[in-house]
Amino acid sequence: MDQEKKIIMGKNAKIIIFSLIGLAVLGGVAAVLMLTAPADKPQESGNTAASLLEAPKTTSEASAAPVLCKREESEAVSIDVTNPTGSYTMVPAGENGGETAWTIYGLENAPLDTDSVAAAAGYAVDFEASEFVIEVSDSSELEKYGLSEPAAEITAKFSDNTEFTLKVGNEVPNKSSYVYVTPDGRNVYTAMKSKTSGFTGKALGFVKTEAVPAYDTSGDETVLKMTVERVDLPEPIVIESIETDEESGDTIQVYSYRLTSPYTAYADLTDSADFIYGLFGLTAVSAESVDPSESDIETAGLNNPNCVVTVETNKKTYTLTVGAAIIEKSVNDEGEEVKKLNGFYGMTSEVPNVIYKFDGNSIPSLTVQPQEIMSKLFLMPYIYSLDSIDYSDSEGRKINIGIETIKSADEEVGDIHKFTVNGETWDEQACKDIYQYLISASGEELYFDEDKGDLIAEIVYNYKDKADGVDGRDTVRIYSSNTDRKIILNLNGENLYKARQIYATQLLKNTESFLNGGTITLTY
Repeated sequence: MDQEKKIIMGKNAKIIIFSLIGLAVLGGVAAVLMLTAPADKPQESGNTAASLLEAPKTTSEASAAPVLCKREESEAVSIDVTNPTGSYTMVPAGENGGETAWTIYGLENAPLDTDSVAAAAGYAVDFEASEFVIEVSDSSELEKYGLSEPAAEITAKFSDNTEFTLKVGNEVPNKSSYVYVTPDGRNVYTAMKSKTSGFTGKALGFVKTEAVPAYDTSGDETVLKMTVERVDLPEPIVIESIETDEESGDTIQVYSYRLTSPYTAYADLTDSADFIYGLFGLTAVSAESVDPSESDIETAGLNNPNCVVTVETNKKTYTLTVGAAIIEKSVNDEGEEVKKLNGFYGMTSEVPNVIYKFDGNSIPSLTVQPQEIMSKLFLMPYIYSLDSIDYSDSEGRKINIGIETIKSADEEVGDIHKFTVNGETWDEQACKDIYQYLISASGEELYFDEDKGDLIAEIVYNYKDKADGVDGRDTVRIYSSNTDRKIILNLNGENLYKARQIYATQLLKNTESFLNGGTITLTY
């Protein structure tokens, strides 16, 4: 086959390469021929012979394993492969550790699984069958073994102008790990399927399917930001890491990530993990195109993608672009056309010259909604990251709690924290208690409607680092509900949750106790 032959690209079956297992040999040639005689040819005893399509005989019955080709890989100049999916050519690509390295013509720049390519090439030039089955008298008999229209035809060409051709047929009945082969269209053998499976699919089956490497669990790589842009989302989902103040020595940090779009809220500690880290270790079903043209990209819908996922770490930025859905069409028993989702086209920044087919279930970002990954405890700023807290409520109370941190010059002595209320020095524990109650508001159900009742209370958290929050602050407003006996929790102008009314009732009582030196109840 000429090396200039066009390579038909597409999906491929996974390649499984097993070690060659030699079969020990006992029994005579006469027994072999008796057990493999055609069904339409009677044995000398007068009984009908077993079908030619029987499984290979046991070790005690088998003849010597036939060697069909025994050449060195260094002697081969090319290996041509033809199967029902198309044709391709394997060619030598230098040496690797003293062994011949192989590539596929036209896919030299693709991320090939070079071990799989080398293993397949090795079998093409050095092939040992398992058992002899029969010598056919007419080529039409090959149809019984799937060899008249083979699953693959492999031709190895050597530097001395000789060739070795092998045709691969059907699986052996009741012995699925074996297939029928013929080197000459006359003699039929069985061989281990693992020696031939690499040749029965498209050339693209040799392309590696790891689209994004696995996450570095050593701790050297940290996700800083993740953005998901999707056609069904009016605003992108953005999650950012929460920085800790290492210099302060304060180590209390409940949440590591927070949503900053389309809502401002903490990312749930459990449900958000698969979403944030779901891009790492992403493996495709198959490679569909290498070095795609503009037409290929347009056909795959990647010029106008359905979803773009961007993950920024302290080391690099990873991007996944998901294009058109792959729809599989079939006809049911009633003659009606049935459509089934069979994956999505996609490309990644790590393998920029390959269009892959992905299973949609392997990409959480394709379907996740922001409320699925939001924590019910939607705001929990660390108390010493605040300059002050401004509180007001429907009963006319206005309170400013100031928080001052005085750094200690002695590393063995902790920092000093001073609290004030409306400018007056206040009890530190009382301030911590009222703060603990303020941040204990927990959403019980998501609520994004704009409708809300009267304002019950407003709490503004003012940060020392003005980069935190919205314009250096986060504002929580608590409203009554117009439709039920609940309250609405609003963050920075957006309704997020409904909660039990008892939280607001106890808040007003605790505020009064706080101002009068009474006990603050932390439960509700």
